[in-house]
Amino acid sequence: MYVRPAFRRWGIRCGLALAIAIAIGYVPGQVARRDPRAAKLEAQIEELTVEGRELAARNAALRREIAALRSDIGAIENRARADLGMVYPDEIVLRLERPQVSEAP
Repeated sequence: MYVRPAFRRWGIRCGLALAIAIAIGYVPGQVARRDPRAAKLEAQIEELTVEGRELAARNAALRREIAALRSDIGAIENRARADLGMVYPDEIVLRLERPQVSEAP
């Protein structure tokens, strides 16, 4: 099959241009993936994401506790007893210390 030299020349040029465009788009992405700094930053992002989820869960628990303290008398009483050591006048408070267990052989 005969192909004119001009078509052959333009076909080669288009093929080379396509190969160069693919190389320009593909190679930097592969280099960035292998960059140790990028891997380190991705690990930091993952750690911060996990920490953010933990903090969000803690914030939600604190919000529930705040809502309970604003509306529930029992929660207020429990908090006052636990944190401030408050008791009613006719109550007796017994503080028990746990025995210390020594791990000596």
